[in-house]
Amino acid sequence: MIIAHISDTHILPKGDPAPQAAIRVDALRRCVADIARLDPDLVIHTGDATQHGQREEYTHLKEILSDVTAPVYLTPGNRDERTAFRAAFAHLPETGEFLHYAVEDYPLRLVAFDTTGPHPRKGFACTERTQWLDRTLAAAPDHPTIVFMHHPPLEIPTLYENGYADPAEAVALERVIARHPHIVRVLFGHVHFSSYFDWAGSLASTMGSVAVDVRKGVDDSRFSAEPMYQIHTLGDDGTLSTQTRFPAP
Repeated sequence: MIIAHISDTHILPKGDPAPQAAIRVDALRRCVADIARLDPDLVIHTGDATQHGQREEYTHLKEILSDVTAPVYLTPGNRDERTAFRAAFAHLPETGEFLHYAVEDYPLRLVAFDTTGPHPRKGFACTERTQWLDRTLAAAPDHPTIVFMHHPPLEIPTLYENGYADPAEAVALERVIARHPHIVRVLFGHVHFSSYFDWAGSLASTMGSVAVDVRKGVDDSRFSAEPMYQIHTLGDDGTLSTQTRFPAP
């Protein structure tokens, strides 16, 4: 099983004159072309799909993603707007305040967790949300699972701290994850750089932004302006390996 992982594409409306609009479209199109050649089983997007959460931005994003034949599963970021996001993507739940869902169709179960809220940048994991996550994970304890969300509820010294509006909610979310040893990976976006951590009994990773103009943590080498995404491959032994890919120009 092969999973392509993209994040923080920050797409603007088609034809937007801002310089970053064309930069971001080019970066995503290059990633999409590489993903299409690789032909993974599915694609995960960990949020901030658009810059302002506008309907026109989601239309533009979907047009770019249409070159990928694999299913694309998204979770919202703080830049996304739930109503427009829900209207744009058929795999999202049609009702309910939060855009949580589970996908049962693969060797790895997928659980998307909505961490967005009223703050323009910080994450949220209220009791209603963490109870949903706990129930959903408990429903399939023998099915290896990937959990994906936008905001990391862990601290990355000097790079990312105090990421949740209420620190107690981040602690509660960590406790839920720790109760479920069948989680094989937790995937995050939001921070715009790539990193890996042992967290809550699982391996957690953040994904660098596809939008190269806002990406962090890449030095001044030839890769600093190159778009990137990740590939997660499930081996025959049940382990999940990860590779960062820089698409061809």
